[in-house]
Amino acid sequence: MSTTALKHPEVICVKRSELRQNQRRLLRRVRGRTVLAVQGPGDKEDEKYVVDKPYFDELLGRLDSLAETLQIMADRRLFGQILAVAESLEEDLKKGRLHSFEEAFGEG
Repeated sequence: MSTTALKHPEVICVKRSELRQNQRRLLRRVRGRTVLAVQGPGDKEDEKYVVDKPYFDELLGRLDSLAETLQIMADRRLFGQILAVAESLEEDLKKGRLHSFEEAFGEG
């Protein structure tokens, strides 16, 4: 799933009574980045979203990835080491000094 699909889901707004009456038809429309916003009788806190499982899994994966990235960036020492190594990676790659995972660990 592309990044733009995660940023801009298509939202279909329905009331609970409409969902009860047309459940099958409405749930079929929930595919990919299309989500169903079910509005309750009260305020916005009563609103629920129905999302496609692969879309939800992708959102969770992206969230986990962002959290890990932020943890790395928050560790100044580790992030400094990564930046220092990154400068030499391009040169090492061109000179053939880097090895594949299979070469390093004998897997494959």
